[in-house]
Amino acid sequence: MPDLPFILRPARLDDVLPYAGFLSDPEVSVWLDDSAQRPISTGRVESILLREAWCLWVIEVNGVPAGVTSLYDPDTSRGTARLSIVVGNRQYWGQGLGTAAVKRVLEHAFFALGLRKVESEYLEPNQSARILHERANFTIEGRLRNDAWRRGQWIDRILLSILREEYLARREPPSVDRGAGVSR
Repeated sequence: MPDLPFILRPARLDDVLPYAGFLSDPEVSVWLDDSAQRPISTGRVESILLREAWCLWVIEVNGVPAGVTSLYDPDTSRGTARLSIVVGNRQYWGQGLGTAAVKRVLEHAFFALGLRKVESEYLEPNQSARILHERANFTIEGRLRNDAWRRGQWIDRILLSILREEYLARREPPSVDRGAGVSR
């Protein structure tokens, strides 16, 4: 866990501008979905944060949004969902915030939602995403070769997942501070 305290909370209208700012930062957006490679209007960001999300939380540090994480594309018949995370505030890069947030989301996914599998992906040059997924005990399932165009070249997309039983086998004891968990 990072030394800095954080909470995961539902998105609010006042989160739209900070998140739009994260998406407009080329050092952040370069590793995101292809749709984030073009300018995104604040109206679209508002729709994503407040209306379209299934399970989405703002990562807040000291009262300030540092990023967003979510579970999306739920498939209740298969017991699966996909994970996304964006730590958009560069001040918090490299401090373990993303890994700690993902671990809380996984606990919510497997215990509160009863999922059996959480899937994720990252673009291969993104070493921070690789480390985050390793620390959260995801397993690589595959590679989509030359799948995304970034910085003038085609790069691979890495597909990963974690199963509920894998999570339980490697799980750290829950934190004592339950008030800083996931709120919905």
